[in-house]
Amino acid sequence: MSIPRRLLPALLLPTLALASCNYGSIPNEANIDINGEYVGRIVGQDGKSALLDVTVVEKDLRVTGTVKSRDTGETFNAVGTRSVYDASPVTTDMTADLGSGSACEGGFTDKYVIRATFVRKSRYTGAGATGNVTHSVCNASTKLYGYASFNSGSLELSRK
Repeated sequence: MSIPRRLLPALLLPTLALASCNYGSIPNEANIDINGEYVGRIVGQDGKSALLDVTVVEKDLRVTGTVKSRDTGETFNAVGTRSVYDASPVTTDMTADLGSGSACEGGFTDKYVIRATFVRKSRYTGAGATGNVTHSVCNASTKLYGYASFNSGSLELSRK
């Protein structure tokens, strides 16, 4: 079924109106540069939050995040990968293994899995990322990592 010619101008007007309002286009084109410094927070299921300073370095799809807690001053590195080029928005998956001497695989006492989706600054949002952090702690009796609600939760990052 074809659209009658006289309806085409009527269909074009709403499309132009939406495009001029920035609703018709994707504001976060491919290959967002995610390198840089961010301020952020983790919000747990209990509503408690922790403030963070994060530096992200990305090269050849590999990503390193240096995370510093503003509350404790502790710093750790997370490493991983980002979504392939030409993906939009950019998603990163990183892990951090902390501590030593545990009975669990790798000997680490704590594991963090961080997933973040980065967006470019637009008229409606600032540059940054949202995602989640999952913290696991070694259980010496089972020799397995188990979920820990402490330092787990939703992640928000905003470019400094």
